[in-house]
Amino acid sequence: MKKRSGLFQERGQALVLIAIASIALFAIIGLVIDGSAAFSDRRHAQNAADTAALAGALAKVKGDPYWDLAAVDRAGANGYGDLVGSTVVVNNPPTSGIYSNCADVHFTCTDYVQVIITTNLKTTFASIFGINQLHNRVEAVASTITANDHYNFGGNSVVALSSSGCALVAGGTTNVDINGGGMFSNSDSSCAFKKNSCAGTVDIDGGSGTITTVGGDELNTGCLPSANLSTGAKQVAFPPVYEQLAIPTECSQTADLAANYSVTGSGPNRTATLQPGHYSQLPVNNNWKDMILNPGVYCIDTTLSVTSTGSLSIASGNTAGVLIYFKAGGYFTINGGAAVNLWGINTNNTSTPSEYQGFLMYVAPNYAISTPPTCKINGGSTSTYAGTIYAPYCNLQLNGGSGMTMNSQLVGYTVDMTGASGVTLNYTAGSNATYNIPLQVGLSK
Repeated sequence: MKKRSGLFQERGQALVLIAIASIALFAIIGLVIDGSAAFSDRRHAQNAADTAALAGALAKVKGDPYWDLAAVDRAGANGYGDLVGSTVVVNNPPTSGIYSNCADVHFTCTDYVQVIITTNLKTTFASIFGINQLHNRVEAVASTITANDHYNFGGNSVVALSSSGCALVAGGTTNVDINGGGMFSNSDSSCAFKKNSCAGTVDIDGGSGTITTVGGDELNTGCLPSANLSTGAKQVAFPPVYEQLAIPTECSQTADLAANYSVTGSGPNRTATLQPGHYSQLPVNNNWKDMILNPGVYCIDTTLSVTSTGSLSIASGNTAGVLIYFKAGGYFTINGGAAVNLWGINTNNTSTPSEYQGFLMYVAPNYAISTPPTCKINGGSTSTYAGTIYAPYCNLQLNGGSGMTMNSQLVGYTVDMTGASGVTLNYTAGSNATYNIPLQVGLSK
């Protein structure tokens, strides 16, 4: 009988193949286990870096001189920083990433705290193949905003908040004289401040004041403003980070109550005397030519309009001022020739919240709409204003008549001073509004 020796030889080969496959299978399992451990360590390290960066940023913004140790201690509390299995590095400003570029005008690099954690993880199965350690490197960046309850845009009298485009324009034949405060354009465009006409002039503190821009300026070199020009400023965050005014209680009242106003005269020349309260618009009746406001807060849903032959003033003999508050989407139009005599909330008005001090007009922003409304002041020589006119998402047009005086700070999304004559702006910090910037920290990366 013939022996079948080949069968037994094939069975021996199967055992060898199974042994080799088992080694490969165990190697894969080992790499999966070590890889999973490395992934878990990375996730834990990232969480530790995030909390460490926030801890350091919070300590820094509170003025703790050892804020960096606060970051290291928090990382240590999460198991990192023994200098053997892991290291923790704290940087301010960051040494890598976008926030390390201190020349960038869109942020201040020293407002950012960076934490980098590097870990060394011993392997279990991968060491069989000569991989004794796995390494992770994670980082976190936290931003800081220091609290400031008297922020006033650096004391600038005219502020354009738009972050792009020709945000601040002085054109036409307007002669603008500013005393006590400069001009600021938040735009990073090449025409952040634009004045390409020689017909009008811009004079700031007799030439010693400053026009400050984030971007560049577009000027007619033959007729430069009488002011210092400073470009490359740090951009203000937009929308603004400071605290907005709370909606006045007057806005919750019934609108257009007849008890809140009285009317004298007839036809298109009627005069209305108003009490503080809630109005859908002013004038409530379009036949009002003149409006007299008693001191207090006026909440307006949509528009305030003053005709070229009309007037808007505070009642004679009153020293306390007014706040005209426009709900989101509202705006104002004061036509040329109108006689306006208004001043903002002051210390004589004890019935209003202290946060309203210094405000004359406040236009609540509606950032959801793509095109800001236009808020227009076409003043005349008989017009005087005092107090901040704040319209952060309104294209503010100032067309001054000869001799118009504004003891005000003007804040708009854009500011266009393209009028037919001249206006004098006098800025005094104590007589205008300030803004409250609360302490803030947050993760940026």
